[in-house]
Amino acid sequence: MTLLLQRFTLLVALLSGVPMALAADSATDWTELARQAAELPASAFFEYPEVRQPQLSPDGRKIAFLFPFEGRMALGLFDRQTRSARMILRGRDESLLSFFWKGNERIVFYADYQGNESTFVASTDLTGKKVTRIVETQPGEYLQGSAGGILDNLGADTDHIVVTGIFRPSHWFDSSATTADFVVTRVNVRNRGLSIAYTYHEADRTWSVYVDNAGVVRLRSREVKGGLMVWEHRDDDGARWREIARHAIHGYAETWEPQFFAADNRTLWLISREEHDRGALYAYDTMTDVRGDAVFVPPEGEITSLVTSPDRRQLQGVTFEGERRRYHWFDAGRGKLQASLEATFPGQDVTIASKSADEQVCLVHIGSDREAGVYYVLDRKAGSLTQFKRVRELDPRLLRPMVTVTFAARDGVELHGYLTRPFAAEGGRKVPLVINPHGGPFGVRDAWGFNPDVQFLVSRGYAVLQVNYRGSGGYGREFISKGRRQWGRAMQDDLTDAVRWAIAQGYADPDRVAIYGASYGGYAALAGLAFTPELYRCGVNYVGVADLTIGFKRRGEDAYRRGSDFSYQREWIGATNDYANETSPVNFVERIRAPSLHAYGRKDPRVEFDHWMRLESALKKHRKPYAAIEQKRQGHGFRDERASLEFYAAMERFLAENLGPNPP
Repeated sequence: MTLLLQRFTLLVALLSGVPMALAADSATDWTELARQAAELPASAFFEYPEVRQPQLSPDGRKIAFLFPFEGRMALGLFDRQTRSARMILRGRDESLLSFFWKGNERIVFYADYQGNESTFVASTDLTGKKVTRIVETQPGEYLQGSAGGILDNLGADTDHIVVTGIFRPSHWFDSSATTADFVVTRVNVRNRGLSIAYTYHEADRTWSVYVDNAGVVRLRSREVKGGLMVWEHRDDDGARWREIARHAIHGYAETWEPQFFAADNRTLWLISREEHDRGALYAYDTMTDVRGDAVFVPPEGEITSLVTSPDRRQLQGVTFEGERRRYHWFDAGRGKLQASLEATFPGQDVTIASKSADEQVCLVHIGSDREAGVYYVLDRKAGSLTQFKRVRELDPRLLRPMVTVTFAARDGVELHGYLTRPFAAEGGRKVPLVINPHGGPFGVRDAWGFNPDVQFLVSRGYAVLQVNYRGSGGYGREFISKGRRQWGRAMQDDLTDAVRWAIAQGYADPDRVAIYGASYGGYAALAGLAFTPELYRCGVNYVGVADLTIGFKRRGEDAYRRGSDFSYQREWIGATNDYANETSPVNFVERIRAPSLHAYGRKDPRVEFDHWMRLESALKKHRKPYAAIEQKRQGHGFRDERASLEFYAAMERFLAENLGPNPP
């Protein structure tokens, strides 16, 4: 054991970081733990976290972080030298969502107004008194999503970022400016000076644009006839575009997925599926138009991120995810550091969440299925590792392990997922089961780690099954494509097969199974109740799609593509009205046998409130038992803390009344 590792281990043992005590479970009383877990309030899982997204300043002397204050998330600052913390600023009508440093004395932040996905972007000095607004939210009834957002942080530039948006001559967004151009612009975060870098024109049919480290738009993708995507490159602002590749449009797992330009502004890091279905990493030389051999091919799962030095001059490693997150290191020193940290925190996911410009100070995040997260400050010069903050004060001994599962669907397709069982299952008893399909649905996946919904339900005595049904991400493009136009069909069959598998394995009481999901997961809950009514005792639909005849033109489909262009509705849900009618749960409410709980926000930009209005009308018409939560000021998921807690309290009561857990 190295001296550095010895120091790490000793320090962690002396600190209050709970992960070191996980092994104590083996000698505990399951009944007593079950009793204590059941007494955990919903707020322990769903109140705003104690800290969110802490980030080191480039010089490593300060840590900015989000924290709860008066029902919203505010921006705070911790000085490592004086060990003092203070608030920088808080939102008036919104919680701050995220932020990043611009130099050592300024921070760019953004917030979401009422959960309607209309983002406002601004910057502030460290006093919170000199705030510069950059991108405005859509006011009034214009609540269909943001008019703009951040395209690139330009980490090497302390003064500028790149944003997309609609800007009037006054530089303030005006919702009445329907003819204004949608542009990419470099913005000075101190005085809001704009420099237009690219303008979207309807004739170009642009899908995406990418900037280099100077904020120059160098790469774009466009749709052309025949369902093809053309990739074009240019050397500088104003230079002519030249085609460098073209591929068939997929919609989710495109053949090319550019990551970013390296510091030389010549090398483009690129994930390509031209040779590998799950993608591989390549370096593309934009001067010679040569794509080299694969730099890395994941042995399982898919690449999720690249790890570089802060200045992007060195590619240090690759993160990829199969059943769990893993790393591949190109830099021996970085790999050695990761190994030391993982040895110090065995069984935990270890991530360096932030680092100083010289990489001598790091914020290390430790988490697992039973740990919501702990942040440590690693000072490599001092050889010290000190705890900064726990995300939630939840005792890992009261939480349950998430176990990977694999089984075959009815047509032989191999499916993967996660099963988390309550303490009552330790005695071999069959317990009530909640299957929890993820949202999306395409390209999204469930992953191993702390999940508040899962642990909350398990603490109440329910087993929770999460399935990466066909169409999910993480298993290659072919697997995603298997979900194409399978809403209510093969994707739903995968969930049905998962429940029957869990019952056959003795994991679940066949008479006490519920289905709960949000967004597409809400659709799956409705489809389960309507299409396999014999399977479920009850269901919970959270902002779910009920009627597939309602268009997806706000968030499911890009508003800047029209006519015969790529259509999410046509290509991925179903091309015909007959298909939509046959797979819309609202048309089959009379088949539902079980009680249901529904939750919707009137400001939802993705699933219009009309879904609930039509669904409720059908529930009333057929006299089906149901409960409902309507939030006037919430969107696609309740981001307001109070609204969120009301939903989970209602779900807890609903499941207790209709499913009933085993007693501790």
